[in-house]
Amino acid sequence: MEDILNLLLPRRGEMLELIERLVNIDSGSYCKQGIDACGRIVARELEALGFEISIIQEAECGNHVQAKRPGQGKRSLFLSAHLDTVFPEGTAARNPFRIEGGLAYGPGVGDMKGGIVQMLYALKALSDLGLSTPPISIFLTGDEEIGSVRGRRNIEDIARRSSWVLVMEPSSRPGSVGIRRWGLGSFHLTIHGKAAHVLEPGTRGVNACRELALKVLALESLSDPVRGVKVSVNLMRGGRSRQVTAAEAQAEIDVRFRDLGQMKEVEAMIREVAGTPILPGIGIELTGKLTRPPLEPNANTELLLQLAKEVATKIGIDLQPIEEYGGSDGCFTAVLGVATLDGMGPLTYDMCGDEERIEIASLIPRTALLAGIISRLSAPDTANVQLLG
Repeated sequence: MEDILNLLLPRRGEMLELIERLVNIDSGSYCKQGIDACGRIVARELEALGFEISIIQEAECGNHVQAKRPGQGKRSLFLSAHLDTVFPEGTAARNPFRIEGGLAYGPGVGDMKGGIVQMLYALKALSDLGLSTPPISIFLTGDEEIGSVRGRRNIEDIARRSSWVLVMEPSSRPGSVGIRRWGLGSFHLTIHGKAAHVLEPGTRGVNACRELALKVLALESLSDPVRGVKVSVNLMRGGRSRQVTAAEAQAEIDVRFRDLGQMKEVEAMIREVAGTPILPGIGIELTGKLTRPPLEPNANTELLLQLAKEVATKIGIDLQPIEEYGGSDGCFTAVLGVATLDGMGPLTYDMCGDEERIEIASLIPRTALLAGIISRLSAPDTANVQLLG
């Protein structure tokens, strides 16, 4: 591990330059041009490391990048990442990459452009040191922030052929690795009422906004922190004029749940509450579903975690398994029973916020951790992970 650290330490400046290049390209989920530009940069880096590259073309979202390389042993590793961010077009110009007081700022700097660069430099370090790796598949999703709707099939296909998954999402605490995440889903609610002047004597308007207000209260009351259920309505719109009852109102519903066993029950509750009119004369359309299962640890994950802890100890990291917030593509791999460690990226603050930033001091240790884990997975003495797969 000392050799890996010594190799990486003088490359921190290179890593930051590549992060800056990626951060200063708008690659929000609906910025296809920027996502594809970032994908081309990463693909070239991987190709130089001996990976066979496939670009999976998409018309309505960013392209996905798939890479694979043979290695030592029969069991394979899946490195999972995504190219899109939550930030709309124009954010990079308003809030470009910058460094202040040991922190690097910018849209997507932690989630997950910093994690992608860590992945590249971990692989570079192993290559430069002549260290073996297991067979590796890499998939960079182009639509992760909007549910990986188009990338999911590829993620699951790779996971079924892999023994281990390392997800390059950011870490939220020093020395942490994610072994649990909540499941999530989204629903789009459209409420149809009837327009009329508020004082029209001969016509009875039906106010869709009033129905929506009642719906918001009812939906958010389904939240239960003890059971691990959270329902939020944060986007709403409706009506066309101050003096006319709203003929239509719309809302986006965010749903989170902690345990896989809750999935059917939670979805049924949402459909019942959102889909049942409260006021007379109201019509309702409800679309959407629960899209990501929760990431829950399994026996395979526990074995991989023990190996990761052994590697971390050699770097001086007291690795702590934690529950991360937000969904990730690791949710799709863990539910298939594949050993999955998430949150392998840099220590990140205010993830997805205007002041998203990474702790620069975390870059090298966490890159070395990743490199050490990858190297150990190809070693013949990894008896504690031989049952994985």
